[in-house]
Amino acid sequence: MPRVTYHLPDGGSRTVEAAPGESVMMAAVGNAVPGILGACGGGLASAACHVFVPEPWRALAGAPQSMEDHMRDMTVTERGPGGRLCRQIAMTEAPEGPQVQIAAEQA
Repeated sequence: MPRVTYHLPDGGSRTVEAAPGESVMMAAVGNAVPGILGACGGGLASAACHVFVPEPWRALAGAPQSMEDHMRDMTVTERGPGGRLCRQIAMTEAPEGPQVQIAAEQA
């Protein structure tokens, strides 16, 4: 089964299995990964699942759509390269990846 690695704000990391098509957010919430709140349940109604996708993994994660880009304006963490809302990143069948850095603050 494909895996996603979450790099935590405290320097640790968690790798969990996720089904193809499952969002990176739902995989985090379902595996109690700290730092991903998933407050809206995947409905794109909050920005409480802000992550940064490192360069090697951005092609796998895909580009943000306009609504996601608008919601990122509401995050408390400054926008930066690779910033995404992980509810919008769907797992592929690639066994390794993506890797994401969880933003230090969520809201």
